[in-house]
Amino acid sequence: MLDDETASLGDVPGERSDSGSLARQWYLVGVLTIIYILNYIDRGALNLIVNPLKEDLHITDVQISLLIGLSFAALYSFLCIPAGYLADIMSRRVLLGSAICFWSCMAAICGFAGNYGQLFAGRVGLGVGEAVLPPTAYSLLRDGVRPEHRARAFSCYHLGTGVGTALGALIGGSLFALGVAGAFAGVPVLGALRPWQLVIAVPGLCGILLSYLVFTVREPPRPSVTGEPSSFAEMFRYIGTHRRLYAPLFAAIVFGPMAVSAWGAWQAAAIGRIWGLPVPVIGHMTGLLALAALPFDALIIGFLMDRVSRRGTRRDRTVFLAIGIALLQLVPALMILYAPSINLMWASYAGSMLLTNANGVAGTLSLAQVTPGRLMGKVTAFYFLVANLLGLALGPTVTALVAAWLFSGKLAIVGAMTLCYPLLTGLNLLFLAMFAFRLRRSLLSGAS
Repeated sequence: MLDDETASLGDVPGERSDSGSLARQWYLVGVLTIIYILNYIDRGALNLIVNPLKEDLHITDVQISLLIGLSFAALYSFLCIPAGYLADIMSRRVLLGSAICFWSCMAAICGFAGNYGQLFAGRVGLGVGEAVLPPTAYSLLRDGVRPEHRARAFSCYHLGTGVGTALGALIGGSLFALGVAGAFAGVPVLGALRPWQLVIAVPGLCGILLSYLVFTVREPPRPSVTGEPSSFAEMFRYIGTHRRLYAPLFAAIVFGPMAVSAWGAWQAAAIGRIWGLPVPVIGHMTGLLALAALPFDALIIGFLMDRVSRRGTRRDRTVFLAIGIALLQLVPALMILYAPSINLMWASYAGSMLLTNANGVAGTLSLAQVTPGRLMGKVTAFYFLVANLLGLALGPTVTALVAAWLFSGKLAIVGAMTLCYPLLTGLNLLFLAMFAFRLRRSLLSGAS
């Protein structure tokens, strides 16, 4: 029997996992991955147009960072809490389908913004809609995927972050080029938009149609539990009881998103400032290379994590594997900024994409492993409140402020990225290791 630290964690005895057929299980994973890709297209598009947006609206890098981070993450973070509550008590298909339609409308509205204030407000509304996705999707994956397949399922789902960002860059680069060439002249509504506005507006309009996709999946049954529905008070009691495990896990998920958001927000802008490349070229190259590399990344990471998790009862193996992969990823990532040639820079970008996101998969997989199904929506909501309010919102701004305080000139942001990304990633991996060691000690104690 497990000790107090691990008793009743995750897949507890008596909690039935009825995920249905394999075809239904993987169709659910596929649909949620497509939705997650849609969720990230607007972020990839916005990151691509940092330089033209800055020039057109006459704003600073710090204002850009607030637009990318704080405007989106402020309400997004807090609304994950009621969204998690709803995900545990109502139809997750209805909840998610409505949210997709709303956030797609808000993405389109962002494209019609004529000044910084309007764009900032539109980004706030976008965050309101997208707050529903994390707790709802994690709850569906928790209940709809067999435990022995969860690492691959979460790895495929997290493919959406990279693929969505890549598609945002690829589609955005094409839309920007078409806008510059005047291809939309004479088209009602769209013809009056500037190139950077087209990059944001068109994907949002298309996303409205994809809201119906979620209704093609079958709602998986929730775990069979007795008693009253779970509450946030119960969630906080549970986290408090197992705080030695949850504390480092939550700390890791602050610094992980902070590193990723800081890096992603400024990467396209940094490439443009270093090499003087136009927006369409950056969008097409980053998009195509990421789309080529990321499927292999997801398959390899998911396969390796499932494989090591089956080797005995040590659930900490997947975390240590992720830490090793994340450390390797730092090398090609930093080479993007300091490669001596454009060809080597693009090769480094592809290499970083092949090794990305392992620590993110480890964090979410660990959350599913140590959290009972009846609390998964609420714990995920709280997890994302911490991650987004302290990670996503602050990452781009921290890097912009470091650039303003410690560096100068056109490439100030490059120096700040070189300093911030390894430091933030290192803190993320340090807390992941702490979580893994505590989980191992708990399991060994329970087995003794």
